[in-house]
Amino acid sequence: MAVFLRRKYLIGSAAFLVFAGLGLWALFLFLHKPIGVIDRPFKLTDAEGRVFDSKELQGKPSLVYFGFTHCPDICPTTLFLLAQALKKLGPDASRINALFITVDPDRDTPEQLKTSLAAYDPHLRGLTGDPAQLASIRDIYGIEANILPGTGKNYNIDHTDTVFVLDKNGRVQSSFDLHASSDEVVALLETVMQAR
Repeated sequence: MAVFLRRKYLIGSAAFLVFAGLGLWALFLFLHKPIGVIDRPFKLTDAEGRVFDSKELQGKPSLVYFGFTHCPDICPTTLFLLAQALKKLGPDASRINALFITVDPDRDTPEQLKTSLAAYDPHLRGLTGDPAQLASIRDIYGIEANILPGTGKNYNIDHTDTVFVLDKNGRVQSSFDLHASSDEVVALLETVMQAR
């Protein structure tokens, strides 16, 4: 009888853990829903002062990265990774939208974006806008960006370090961060470029 009760207890405990695990997994999926198609229209300003319309995400694959030009380490490393990948793509790099969306509109003017991104790759297109616009777009992508205490304009920003890979229909297919290799990024881009 004792063995039977113990076995029944173990089975019950196992069932509870399974259902609890499923519940937590469902909660995780709810809180981390796939972005899917970016169907909330938006317009920003690029480094040349031209309007960027979110409709431009349609028609060819895109890389979308959020950062800021005064970033001391993570952003430069990620931008260098993107530059390496775009260089390895050769002429095919022109088939990719490579977007750098600032999380620091106060300092990242179009002129600042142009000067900073020129050091990496000519295919990188810097985008800025008013704070409300940018906050709305970060919300679409699930990007966090918080200003850390600093003196004057010498502040830092703690933000999500994720590069999103979109297909030609504007649907997020994958993502990576600065720990990816340029060859891995190239493989991702070649996959989305070949997709119908």
